[in-house]
Amino acid sequence: MLALFGQGLMQAATPLNIMYIAFGVIWGIIGGAIPGISASVAMSLLLPLTFGMDPAHSLPMLAAVYVGAEYGGSIPAILIKTPGTGAAAATVLDGYEMQRKGLGGKALCISLYAGVLGGLVSVIILVFSTLPLARFALKFGPSQYFWMAMMGLSIVGAVSGKDPMKGIISAAFGLFLAIIGMDKFTSTQRFTFGVFRLSEGLDLIPVLVGLFALSEVFRQIFSGEIFNVIKDRIKMTYPSKKELAAVTPIVLACGAMGSVVGALPGAGATIASWIGYSETKMFCKNNETFGTGDIRGVAAPESANNAVPAGGLIPLLALGIPGSNSTAILMVGFSLAGISCGPMLFINQPQVPYGLMASMFVAQIVLLFVGLMMLRPCVYITSIKKIYLTSAIMLFAFIGAFSTTNDIYSVILVLVFGLIGFVMKELGFAPAATVLGFVLGELVEGNLRRTMQMSRGSMDIFFAGGLNKFFIALTILGVLFPYISKWISSRRKAAA
Repeated sequence: MLALFGQGLMQAATPLNIMYIAFGVIWGIIGGAIPGISASVAMSLLLPLTFGMDPAHSLPMLAAVYVGAEYGGSIPAILIKTPGTGAAAATVLDGYEMQRKGLGGKALCISLYAGVLGGLVSVIILVFSTLPLARFALKFGPSQYFWMAMMGLSIVGAVSGKDPMKGIISAAFGLFLAIIGMDKFTSTQRFTFGVFRLSEGLDLIPVLVGLFALSEVFRQIFSGEIFNVIKDRIKMTYPSKKELAAVTPIVLACGAMGSVVGALPGAGATIASWIGYSETKMFCKNNETFGTGDIRGVAAPESANNAVPAGGLIPLLALGIPGSNSTAILMVGFSLAGISCGPMLFINQPQVPYGLMASMFVAQIVLLFVGLMMLRPCVYITSIKKIYLTSAIMLFAFIGAFSTTNDIYSVILVLVFGLIGFVMKELGFAPAATVLGFVLGELVEGNLRRTMQMSRGSMDIFFAGGLNKFFIALTILGVLFPYISKWISSRRKAAA
């Protein structure tokens, strides 16, 4: 195993392969940074170019796009509160608050450090545990997926500010948005009100961009903040060694967790990042600073979502099952090269999977250098006059939304959800909780109904087995966490 991985490293580290990997990483960062151009879209755009290429070059390049895109989504999330991908939505909570305090450069450094280290952890796990983790992932049934989604929803208290009840209402609104459209089980229309376009449901990117980015633009316009003059150019700041050391255990833990989530078919980077954020907040000391610009709130989701690409290779390589759109495109890349994924790949052509793992390792190193070179130009963006920057954000949001469907419908959705997000903020509700409910809604509903069908209506199946009980315990802990935290804080104040 190690000998094959070593041979793969020697092959991946050749100048020609590094050139292909660097191109893939840069392409992925650009794709991830543009809302609507996700990792899968960036990979699919590059796929035709790989036809006829040597698989020793084409497969590492496609994998590098995946790696770069997961990091790229955090750049606009931190700088302009516009997550480039759904996986970067959790990064907005603390990353943008750091940027507002003039610490955008530090937030980007933390994001890069966490992403690279989390990715390396995931590759190491991939090398040593591909087959055991694939077998473990197959033990997940609908009831386990349901409780995993509920565990993600338990973060609502963490993103709802001072009023958990308004957070729950906001999340319920997100769940409602997720069920609009065609019912996949009965093929009936739900809450479409006769509007044909709603039968396909609401696209994630317009909803996400509207609630996060455009609502912030409206807030700045109506508060007059858009006309504020920036007196001092924001300086590039780097995290100290002490800060990097403080987040390293979190990065390692979230990297390992992201690998496991990545190995679960259908889970993906968005769920991994939210779970990473919520569990880190739950188990860290002095967690009242989360949501106000805490570096741990940037490190946790970025480590988790950057660990997903390598984790996603586990079911693809070991079982021939693509767990996400991105790994499905990578599987097409294998097919174009005449290679079949699955258990026999490790017997007939073991140099191929271990070569790809080595390329993922090299891609993380390349990402570190490329990311460092991009830091200063990115921070310079935040020194632009707000009126220009705000106008650019609006343009960026509308173009990103338009690119998802190539018609004006998505732009209208962005505008509608921008206004909804602005009103929610003014009334004290939490748009982030709505996004969370919307993202997890399909996973919750689909697996709830599949489980009920399997058990013929019996609820016992939800409470059977160790995995279910483990997720139930974490869910209950997550729901009670804001109240426990508040009680402990009041006790400490009373004691002082």
